[in-house]
Amino acid sequence: MRHFALYSIVALVWLTAACSNEPQELKTVVKGTFTVADSVDDSNDFSGIGVTIVFRDSANAKTDTLFHELTNEAGTFMGNVTFPEKSYYNMIISRNETNLGNLGVILAAGDTLTVTGELPGLNETIEVSSREHEAMETLARVNRGFQRIGAFARSGAIPDSQIIDEVKKWSDLYWEVFEKHENTFAAYLAAEKSVQILSSFDQNTMLERIDAALPNDYTVSVALNLAKPYIAQTKGFDAASNYLDSLVQISGDESVKEAIKRDKIMMYFDSSRVKEAKTLLNSYEEQYTGSGSKKWARRIRYDLNYLAPGVQAPDFSFVTLAGDTVSNSSLNGDVYILEISPLANPEYQNDYDRTVIIHEIYKNYGLKIFTIPLDESRLTVEGFFEDRRKVWSVAEIGSFDVQNIIQKFNVVQVPTRFLIDENGVLIRKYERGEFEEVIQGLNKAFDNSNSPS
Repeated sequence: MRHFALYSIVALVWLTAACSNEPQELKTVVKGTFTVADSVDDSNDFSGIGVTIVFRDSANAKTDTLFHELTNEAGTFMGNVTFPEKSYYNMIISRNETNLGNLGVILAAGDTLTVTGELPGLNETIEVSSREHEAMETLARVNRGFQRIGAFARSGAIPDSQIIDEVKKWSDLYWEVFEKHENTFAAYLAAEKSVQILSSFDQNTMLERIDAALPNDYTVSVALNLAKPYIAQTKGFDAASNYLDSLVQISGDESVKEAIKRDKIMMYFDSSRVKEAKTLLNSYEEQYTGSGSKKWARRIRYDLNYLAPGVQAPDFSFVTLAGDTVSNSSLNGDVYILEISPLANPEYQNDYDRTVIIHEIYKNYGLKIFTIPLDESRLTVEGFFEDRRKVWSVAEIGSFDVQNIIQKFNVVQVPTRFLIDENGVLIRKYERGEFEEVIQGLNKAFDNSNSPS
């Protein structure tokens, strides 16, 4: 089976973290054959080609060598590798102390990994075979087919009346990958894609498939992103809360349990159930005492105390690019969104057109938007608006204390946005992708009966 990306290691850290509840000492066999083209070396001695697998558990950690073997005269090698978790690892091919190529390989317990290739030109000749890699190749074929169908649909080649049936068929094909390649990375990814497709038109089947894929820990993240919101929408807040409790009960990984409990705290926070969120946070702090857990809890406690829905927004003041002075007190009587982000941030740039549309819709109801840019130079701000309309007021760099703004508004992720009502009271804090939910907040601010949606 040809490997699909020799010189780029596939980054699935978020997936491997959900698969790390296996025994700490996992083992498998790594073997293969490397030869050299006659045009380069006609001696038929293929010895001395090194095959090394390395591991680094964090960006600043030392790289550990998990496996190193040299080929014999026939070009073959074989050995056992011990590794901490099922994951992607970096394999290095070398000879005479020269690195000839890197590739990402999946190590899984008991899943023999076979690698073959010819020098030079490893990029064209490398092949990797294992149960995991064969499953990924199957998934890649389904992905390519689904992308072609998407292109046909966008071109109008598929009648509208047939689109739902066609898309449902591809959801089923992804589900077949999940069922045929159980407990592989490809299975987890295929199950996610299958339920994502269903989420827009067949939520009952979506829930059934999520339930079928559980209690796999990776599927828990899918349940949080797709099942929980649907349950909250159709059955109510309490049902969604109970659903999160059930996910905690079936998960076998403590880090996944912690993630679910964080999600529950944030759900209560975002729903203005601040008292209950504080109670849940107290329990969380008692149970999770690691440095990362403490850091997260401190950040959320600050938000609960000072940036929760219904709390008076922090004081701020700045001068706009047009020379106007703006402060929280000067905005009393106005509903507004306060954005805090570098304009150079790719996510902010991707959000901009959508924000313009929201502004155009709601400006007739009195909505104002203000942006506090965290860029270091005014040139960056000016460059941002070279190809974009400047629709609302933007703060002049240097007219506000950056660290004070970051601290007061507890800016950890960017973009961060705040929806504030006419009395200067916070309706909601939105971090990054949460801005999808801003319409709900705007409807609340302007009253559903008068809002444009």
